[in-house]
Amino acid sequence: MKSLSNFLFKCSLLVMVPVAANAAGTYYTGNTYQSPQVRYNTQSYAQRQTGYASQYNNYYSNPSYASRYNTNMNSASTTSQRTRANNSTNSKETSSTTPKKTGFWLDAGIIHENGQWQMEMNQSGSILSYDNVAWNVLDVKGGYYFNAGNTTMQIDAGVKYGMQWGESVMYDDDVTNGGFLVTTWINADDNSEIGQQIGHAISIGTSQGGNMLGFNVGFGLTDFFKWGNVTVTPSVGYRYLKYKLETENNYGLSVDTTACFEVNGEIQCDPAIIVNIGSDKQQIIWRDDINAPMEIPGGATSINTGSTYYYYQPGVSHSYDATWAGPYLALDLDYVINQNNAVNGRIELGLPGYKAVGDQPYRFDWAHPKSVEDEAGMFGAMHFGLGANWTTAISDSVALSIGLTYDYYSVSGADAKTYLNGSYYTTLYNNILSGGVIDGIDYGTGYDSEAAMLDPETGNPIAINIKNLESECSGWVCSTAGEIESFYKSMGIRVGINAKF
Repeated sequence: MKSLSNFLFKCSLLVMVPVAANAAGTYYTGNTYQSPQVRYNTQSYAQRQTGYASQYNNYYSNPSYASRYNTNMNSASTTSQRTRANNSTNSKETSSTTPKKTGFWLDAGIIHENGQWQMEMNQSGSILSYDNVAWNVLDVKGGYYFNAGNTTMQIDAGVKYGMQWGESVMYDDDVTNGGFLVTTWINADDNSEIGQQIGHAISIGTSQGGNMLGFNVGFGLTDFFKWGNVTVTPSVGYRYLKYKLETENNYGLSVDTTACFEVNGEIQCDPAIIVNIGSDKQQIIWRDDINAPMEIPGGATSINTGSTYYYYQPGVSHSYDATWAGPYLALDLDYVINQNNAVNGRIELGLPGYKAVGDQPYRFDWAHPKSVEDEAGMFGAMHFGLGANWTTAISDSVALSIGLTYDYYSVSGADAKTYLNGSYYTTLYNNILSGGVIDGIDYGTGYDSEAAMLDPETGNPIAINIKNLESECSGWVCSTAGEIESFYKSMGIRVGINAKF
């Protein structure tokens, strides 16, 4: 085990900083152990015996909670050696070996957390954020200490399940980063570019009823080294965190804009005004001077303003499952204040993978129940965790703990997939080809052939865009590499009970 010990020790030095963190089931350490044999003025029968009886009394008397699980037993060893010397002439019975931690521990607690999850899309210019998400979390963890030669090792595991508490705010922001391209308008006479129609939308909804599930498993070298009176345990492990968040009662505004102007230091943009001329020609109203009138051309049969409208979505408008999972390296730190009180901490660095699967039921142009999927492989994301606990004994083997937790997950450059509703686009394409009034919508006179409909100069621009979309998004799945920036952060208060067996 020497090579493994050296490896964990070297790894731990890379992340060692003087920060207290949330140590799962750590034990008291320091020089506070007092041998139970010196607590009495007179010796018991067992204390007057040698051999097995004397050893039993030395190691299994009834010390305090702190001393029972103390690993720095130098003062205890000295006292017990003196007692043995008085009761026995056999010096070989005296041992200077420091007793090691052994056995099981269990820690159960409740955490109240506040967190934020945000995604930002680079090319699409959209930001989705769930702010001030409150969780009530049941947190249970345990472990086992065992000896391998002169080294004490440990295995530990934990599970947490949380329910979203109360309501929080979600916002879907397609405004902050400038909006998204709807289309570029071209002059049919000379194919010159007229200008771009830009879409903007922002909505605010209510999030409630979410849930969280997490677990971790780890392996460590118990109290492998010390900083003064602080003992440090390095460990490696695997951590998994998954949460689900939904949005209801989503209120929003959508605006398509065209030409923009500076007015008294602010930027103002005209709303998109699209004029239908006949059954197969569209013209956008574009002006180069804010003082020029927005004139409607002759022969106009109808006018629309693109995607400029107010909307309200009473049902579930957004539903997301996000997962962070991967390996970590951690340091647990323990410091004994006195026989009944101690502080312990944990610092953790992880390299998880990231995956978020979303459904937006009101997007009729997207597939359901999986509309979007963002992913980065293991080691593609980062996790930084901290915590701190104060522990006080309430009996010989049970202690009360109270502390703080902090977690920060982030990923940069995750790949994005959008799953389109192929049936919607295919139906629209065929309706344009055939023409006529279908479900109350007038699709014009139709076309004699697909070639005529897809002619770059005389064809239908909507049909041409659909065909290009199908070609670019194989199987109606659009993929964009390096599109997603995302983070999740939370801070919590934990109260728990710790028991040793």
